[in-house]
Amino acid sequence: MKRREVIIIGLMLIGSIISIFLPDIKPLRHIIGPKQLLHEVNKQGRYITTDEVAKMIMENDPSLLLIDVRSPKEYKKYTLDGAINIPMDKIMDEANKDYFDQDVYTTVLFSNGSSLADQAWLRLRSYDYKANKVMKGGLNEWYRTILNPQKPVDEILTAQLEKQYLFRKGAQIYFTGATPVTGAATKKTKPAATGKPIVKHKKKEVTGGCG
Repeated sequence: MKRREVIIIGLMLIGSIISIFLPDIKPLRHIIGPKQLLHEVNKQGRYITTDEVAKMIMENDPSLLLIDVRSPKEYKKYTLDGAINIPMDKIMDEANKDYFDQDVYTTVLFSNGSSLADQAWLRLRSYDYKANKVMKGGLNEWYRTILNPQKPVDEILTAQLEKQYLFRKGAQIYFTGATPVTGAATKKTKPAATGKPIVKHKKKEVTGGCG
């Protein structure tokens, strides 16, 4: 990632943190302070890679819960297999609380890039919702690494990179139906999940209204 892009994303995240602590339209108690949030942002422990997400989907990992935070229009055009749509402006709705305030699933937020999902993560984390991750690079990175992986040049092809590339080629076949010989793809038609998974709620409750 170029230095300019890193600076822009950093400024967006700082702005998001500041906006979180502005007065809410509806009162809801913030639990995590801005200093701790900024510390966690710097650690970048919120991220999960596209490779990890692909592996969990392919293995039918029951702990994975994919949340597309883009608009319903974008969601209908394309999303990940099994993802549900909770737009950024709806994540704090009371009806969606149990998706985020739980300790059963690993919830993975994603958007086109990372910025919108990062903002959603910051909002949720400020209320001490912990079981949430951001798919780093979003759908743009998903396309680059999983749907259209490029073989590393021979000069830098290490055993680790070759293993990663072979995994991604396998994932490409799984998600697109591409043949291993020609790479021709037949798009699989998998409808987006519309039902809501049952979420086991934690004993701890966040008090107050919703924001």
